[in-house]
Formats: sequence, C-alpha cells, structure tokens
Amino acid sequence: MEEEPGLGAIRVKDIMVTDVHAVGVGTSVKETAAIMAREGHGCVIVVDRGIAVGIVTERDIVRKVTGEGVDPSRVRVQDIMSTPLITVSPSATVLEAAEMMSEYEVRRTVVVDDEGRLVGLLAAGDIARWLAQQKNYEDAALNAIARLKTSSTGGPYR
Repeated sequence: MEEEPGLGAIRVKDIMVTDVHAVGVGTSVKETAAIMAREGHGCVIVVDRGIAVGIVTERDIVRKVTGEGVDPSRVRVQDIMSTPLITVSPSATVLEAAEMMSEYEVRRTVVVDDEGRLVGLLAAGDIARWLAQQKNYEDAALNAIARLKTSSTGGPYR
C-alpha cells in the first residue's frame, strides 16, 4: 500500500481557497460586514491598488468596532485591518505555510503572487480538511477542526 503524501509534498495552490473577497482600503466596516455576511466569508482581504495590504476578520470587527460601540459606517477597514500581512506563495509547500502560521500565531495566511496580488487564502481549517481526507475522515478531532459534518442533520444551528 502506497503512503499518502505529507504536508511537505503538497503545494499551497493545491488546497488553498480561491473564492476570496477583497475590499479597498477606504471601504467602510459596515459595507465590509455586509459583504462578509452575504458571501458567508469569515474575513476579507484589504487591497490597495491591486496589492494585498491587510486582512479584516469577523473578530476584528467585533473587538475593534462593535465591541467598542463605534459606528461601523464611520470606520474604514484600513483603520482596523491586521497588517503587515502574513503571506505565502502558491508554490510553497503546505508544511512551510503551516510552520509560518504557527510561528506568527495566525489561522489564515494570504496567498499572493510574486507581485503581491491576491490569488487565494489558506486557513488552518483547509489544512485540517486535507488531513482529514487523508485519514478517510476517520479522525473525529480532525473532522471537528475542519468543521466536517459527520451526519446529515446539519448541526444544532440553523
């Protein structure tokens, strides 16, 4: 039986998500939150003249805006984005990306081309999903981290 390839043999481009939403630096937090809700995304990438410069997550919005009682229509994403970005090349190995994510204590890394343009996103959940698949979805812990359903009930929240 042939052994499955490890994270060092898999490229970021093979498991990254390409359905990533980007907003300009001057976009309001209110508009950004509406985009994230509509698209079902937990983050957006902030771009300036086509170059990825920051990331805004749901957590950023809660902690830096709504949790502080600030009007989200009066705040721009450039004021709350996490920067500098932790980026990775699509040709890097997933192991290299995972080590970098661990070193910088981030759950997501932005995938950019040689010019800094956004090409995708790699999240810890994407890595967990790939690992779960390699183990034929038999590892309940990996399935939980990857948010994989083990039944057709859809979970407790609707």
